[in-house]
Amino acid sequence: MTYESHLSDLPEDAPWHEKPGESIVEQGDTDQIPERDVTESDLAETQTDETNWLIAGGGYEGHRHTTAEVITPENVGDLELEYRLEIAEDPNDFQGSPIVVDGDPPIMYTTVGPDMLYALNARTGDILWTHFYENSDGASEQTPPAERGAAVLGDTVYKSTLDLGVLAIDRYTGEERWYYNGAAFYRGQVADELTHEELSWERSRGTTSSFPPLIYNGRIMKGSFGGEFGVSGFFDCIDLEGNPQWRVNMTPGHEWVGDSWMHGGATAWAAGAVEPDSGTVVIPSANPGPWYGTVRPGYNPYSCGKVAVDIESGEYQWHHQDSPHDWWDYDSPSPPVVFEAEHEGESRKFATWPGKTGWVYTVDMETGQLHQRSDEYVQHLNTFNLPPYDDLERSPWIMPDLIGGTNPQPSAFDPESRTLVVKGTNYPMKFSWFEVEYEPGQRYIGMDTVRKTEPTEPDEGDQPEEDVPADAEEVEEGEQRESDETPANETAGDNGNGNGGDELHAPEEDADGGDEGAAKEEEAEAENGDEDGGEDEEDDGNGEQENLIAEPVPEWNQNAGVIAGLDPLTGDIKWQHWFSWEAGPPWGGSLTTATGVTFAGGPTGLLHALDTETGEELATHEVGDHGVDGAPISWYDPHEEKQYVAIPGGGGNQVEEEGNTVAVFSLQE
Repeated sequence: MTYESHLSDLPEDAPWHEKPGESIVEQGDTDQIPERDVTESDLAETQTDETNWLIAGGGYEGHRHTTAEVITPENVGDLELEYRLEIAEDPNDFQGSPIVVDGDPPIMYTTVGPDMLYALNARTGDILWTHFYENSDGASEQTPPAERGAAVLGDTVYKSTLDLGVLAIDRYTGEERWYYNGAAFYRGQVADELTHEELSWERSRGTTSSFPPLIYNGRIMKGSFGGEFGVSGFFDCIDLEGNPQWRVNMTPGHEWVGDSWMHGGATAWAAGAVEPDSGTVVIPSANPGPWYGTVRPGYNPYSCGKVAVDIESGEYQWHHQDSPHDWWDYDSPSPPVVFEAEHEGESRKFATWPGKTGWVYTVDMETGQLHQRSDEYVQHLNTFNLPPYDDLERSPWIMPDLIGGTNPQPSAFDPESRTLVVKGTNYPMKFSWFEVEYEPGQRYIGMDTVRKTEPTEPDEGDQPEEDVPADAEEVEEGEQRESDETPANETAGDNGNGNGGDELHAPEEDADGGDEGAAKEEEAEAENGDEDGGEDEEDDGNGEQENLIAEPVPEWNQNAGVIAGLDPLTGDIKWQHWFSWEAGPPWGGSLTTATGVTFAGGPTGLLHALDTETGEELATHEVGDHGVDGAPISWYDPHEEKQYVAIPGGGGNQVEEEGNTVAVFSLQE
């Protein structure tokens, strides 16, 4: 096979173990960490073991569900705050999901940008060690990228890095064991330096994300990012010593027209899920590149969906595309959930996930055939309407916008009630495309956008009181969030796979090197973006786009986002918990419990507890004075006889402050 096929031929002479960055380790009282080897059996059982949370998704199948039963709908309001820890100096999008290894005390491993890994006493919040990796491409501490978690096996914790590598770290001391250099080989070429030139750009909010590696049967799997920089996505598998086993090309050249695959995106910037019986991994895939589709005819596989491969060999099993030949940045980063259900008299396994398109897709796990596309859980308006050329005014308002629907937010699944809990954003947006030339290390997008985040008239079409969650009242009428103070020509961006960022495209240059269209130079982030967001830039005074922002959108219900529960087998929506435009959209992941409680962070600093079956709000608990972008986890500590719930918070740009908070709550048995 060649790099143009599904799998790459991996050379032995690439500098796979040469690290382009430097590490700094700070140690505290590491003697608090109990000796406890985490086995493959432990990983397989963590989905049903209430005493730990060993995989970021709660288990191989990504249910984000705890079997602990101390917390119930009746007592969830009695949760007490154990501690609230600010763990980094620079506030950013704290989108991770911690892992917890059981013991006396339990130990939490959590990540935060840029490239920081912390070991904590999960009971007290004591920082036991910190590993900071400074990667060679210059992660910005002013706009740190999102970090989404780590993985553990044996006495080692594993972290993917912002320069496309993997660090293996002694989980007792924080010291490095080995490094895998995923950027040393790219598209059939061994890098001249330690990082291939086309994989090198500034790692900042809006350009990069880190994701938890996935460990199964002695293999470590991780993806790639950079979809807005004209890369060709890939998904790697290495062994427990960091030696490459296989690489999946996410833009298989034999299925693309001409050489369009070479800059075709389709990166794998979010965590996958494993179906253990067949040994299959289901990989999320990002948008194709550039955003405008005229230069990449065809369906552009495997972009904007999921691809399933055999873990042992990397061989292709199936793929599904939510948005073939995409123009709207409707990639599909939300991690899949694998579940089993009775259908037509037999037990079958399915994979399900929400998309940026605003629907949930459920496919047969064996074949990838679509079983059900759900009812809409966010609004749809002119969906899939092709953008006009270089004229935003001609574009209709389109919903969902490029943030979604659902972005990287991981869903939660309650197997008893067969309820999938998803989060979605609900904003209108206009799109128009322009031509752009590929340059290594520069954005390769070719799309202007304008987003509407508040009504033209504040009192236009007020929503029923029950549609506005309790925390929305904390935002005063007419008060603007940071994300609402965007310039009129603001362009929203993804980012996680490199999507979006501070500037969505480089200005075109004429034959003399001059800029065409000065207005296109000053594009800012509409919100937090897919993964991180960016710093707002000054308005360039484009009155035309100010007028576009002022256009009313009567079809919009004026809610910014939603938490929804649905049946993935039938596609029926069970309930929707809307957040008003004043509050902003909910970000981060969800958690379900065996007792019927759903936990999810909100945009105004609260942890919401909902009834999993009905969506009724049972209680709220304060995380911090910032958005809650992380994913909650839970474990039971038999030594303390308490059930704990932990959630990272920070970023979101939904309230005035950002932060890096780990909030841990508990309830005594």
